[in-house]
Amino acid sequence: MVRLRYTVPAAALLALAALSAGAAAPAPASAPLSAAAEVGRQMFFDRNLSGSGQLACASCHAPDYAHAAPNRLAVQLGGKKVNVPGVRAVPSLRYQEYTPPYADLLDNPDGISTPGPGGGYTQDGRAATLAAQARIPLLARHEMANASPQAVVKKLRAAPYADQFRQAFGAAVFGDSRKAFQRALEALQAYQFEERSFHPYDSKYDLYASNKIGGTLTPAEMRGFAVYSDPNKGNCFACHYNGAGLNGSVRLFTDFTYAAIGVPRNADIPANRAAGYADLGICERADHPRASNAQYCGMFKTPTLRNVATRSVFFHNGQLKSLADVISFYNTRDTEPQRWYPTVRGVVQKYNDLPPRYRANLDRQMPLDGRKPGSAAPMSQQDMQDLEAFLRTLTDRDLLPAQAAVQTVAPAGAEITDSMALAGALGSHLARQGDLCVGKFEWPIDVAPGDAEAGSRDAVQLPVLQKLGLVSVQAGMVARTDAQGVERQVPVQRYALTPAGQKHYVQREIATVTPAGETIVRQGDFCVAKLSLDKLLKWESPIVTVAAGGAAQRETTATFTYTVAAPDWAKSAELRKVFPMVAHVMDGEGRLQMKQRMRYGAAGWEAVAPSRQ
Repeated sequence: MVRLRYTVPAAALLALAALSAGAAAPAPASAPLSAAAEVGRQMFFDRNLSGSGQLACASCHAPDYAHAAPNRLAVQLGGKKVNVPGVRAVPSLRYQEYTPPYADLLDNPDGISTPGPGGGYTQDGRAATLAAQARIPLLARHEMANASPQAVVKKLRAAPYADQFRQAFGAAVFGDSRKAFQRALEALQAYQFEERSFHPYDSKYDLYASNKIGGTLTPAEMRGFAVYSDPNKGNCFACHYNGAGLNGSVRLFTDFTYAAIGVPRNADIPANRAAGYADLGICERADHPRASNAQYCGMFKTPTLRNVATRSVFFHNGQLKSLADVISFYNTRDTEPQRWYPTVRGVVQKYNDLPPRYRANLDRQMPLDGRKPGSAAPMSQQDMQDLEAFLRTLTDRDLLPAQAAVQTVAPAGAEITDSMALAGALGSHLARQGDLCVGKFEWPIDVAPGDAEAGSRDAVQLPVLQKLGLVSVQAGMVARTDAQGVERQVPVQRYALTPAGQKHYVQREIATVTPAGETIVRQGDFCVAKLSLDKLLKWESPIVTVAAGGAAQRETTATFTYTVAAPDWAKSAELRKVFPMVAHVMDGEGRLQMKQRMRYGAAGWEAVAPSRQ
C-alpha cells in the first residue's frame, strides 16, 4: 500500500517520538486477575482443550518467547494428530490490547497518512476482537482442531476449573453451549487484557522514553533510532509508528495498517508446494473475495516491532530467520534482488510469492522504493547495524538473558551496561563477520593425482562444489617437488569459482588462529551460510586488562546461541558429508552455544578480533 506522507526531518521525528512516548505511564504492577481472566489463564495453558489433547494456546504462544512460537518452524503443526501444517507463521500476542476492528479505510494514528486498510486481529484482520480471534485456533483443523463449539464446551464442563467457570459466568452457564462458548472466548480475551506480561511496557526503550534509570541508549542505539526515524533511510516510523496512537495508546511501534512488500516465497511451507497457491493476506478473508478486492491482495498487517529481536522467523510466511536479514531485505530487495529471489534461466524471479496481477499493490515507500538493481541502497552497513541495535532496545525485561550470578560492568563514571547493549554489539558483530566459511581462501585451487589418498580435503570437497554448480574444473599443469627433492610438472585438476560460486566468496580480512597460536590474516573465504544472534545466554563478570598504552579496559566473554541463514545447496546431504563441521554448526542452530570475547570501549561494547584476543 502506498501512503502519502509529509517529509519530516529525522531530528524532529526523534523529538516527537520521545515527547509522545513520555506521556504514558509504565504499566502498573500486576493486580489480581478477575474471575473471568483467571478462567482464561487456565484455559490458555490447558492442552485438553485441543482435539489432540496435546496443544494449548501456550504451545504456539509461549510466554518465554513473547507469546509467540517457541521454535524456528515457519509454520506450526496442529490437527487431531498434530501432523497438519499451518499456512502462516505464528505472530506474537503481546501488545494487542489497542488494536481497533478492521476497516478498509481506517484513519491512520499518525494523523498524516491517507486512510487505508487497517486494524483487526490475525494477519489479515478477520477477527474484530481478541475473543473473536480466539475462536479461530480452537476450531481450525490445522490448529487445535475441535469439531465444534459444543466439543469445546464439553471439555470445559469436565475441566478442573469448571466450578470457577460457573462462578465467573453463572451457575447455569453450561446449559447453553452457544453462550458458554462465547463466555470461554471472553475469558481468554480478559486474560490477555489483564495479565501484565502481555503488555509490560518495561523495555529499555520505555525507560529511555520515560527518562528512567537504565534507559540511557548507547551511541549505536541512538544512531539506530535516527535511522529508524529517517524518511530517507530506514523510514520504519512510517508504518511502525511509535507516537500517540489510537484509543489512547502510545509507542506501540505499529500503525495497524497493511502492506504488500514482496516477501520471497517460502518453500518450507507445504501449501506453497502447489505452484498455483498464493497466500494473499486480506484477500483470503471470506468477506474480501479477490474479484472485487484486488487492490488489497497480498497485503498483511503491520506487526508491532516490540520484541522483534526475540523472533526466530519473520513475516507472514517465516521466510527470513534473523533480524539482521530482515533489515538487509528491506535495504537491498530492489538493489540486490538476486540475494532474495531465485534466478531461473538468468532471470531473477522477483516478488515470486505475489502473482503478477497484484504487484501494483506493492508498497513503494522508502526503503522499498523500487530503485534499480545495482544502485546504492538507502542504508549503509553501519546504518543497518545501528538500526538492529536500536530494535533490540524494544525487548521486554522478562525476555532479557538471565544474568545468573554475573553483572556487566562499565568503566568508572559510566552506567551499568544492560544485557541488550551487549546483545546489540554481538548482533552487529555477527552481521559483519558471522559468515560460516570453509577455509577456501585463494582460488583457483589445484588438486593433483594422489591428493585424495594423502588426505587432502580439497580433493574430496571440490568435486561436490562442482556438482552443485559452484566451481568449474579444467586440466592444468603445476610444478611440484617430489620426495627426492626433484621438481616436476604434474597434471592437476584446477578448480575455479563459477559466477554462482563467486556470490558466496566474502572479500574482507578474515583472521584465523593456527594450533600454534599464530594469527594469519587472509583477504577472503568461500562461505556457505550466515550466522545471526539468537539469544545472549550469559556473560562472565568483566575483568580489567591493561591496554598497550597503559589504560585500563574491561573485557568479558559472552555465551550465545545463533540462527543460520543458508542457501538450499548448503543443506544438501552431499555437502554436509564432506563438510562435517558445516553440518555440525547448522544442526546446532538455536542450541549450540558459542563464545565471543567482548571489550568495552568509547563507543560501548565491541567484539574482540582473534588477532587481539
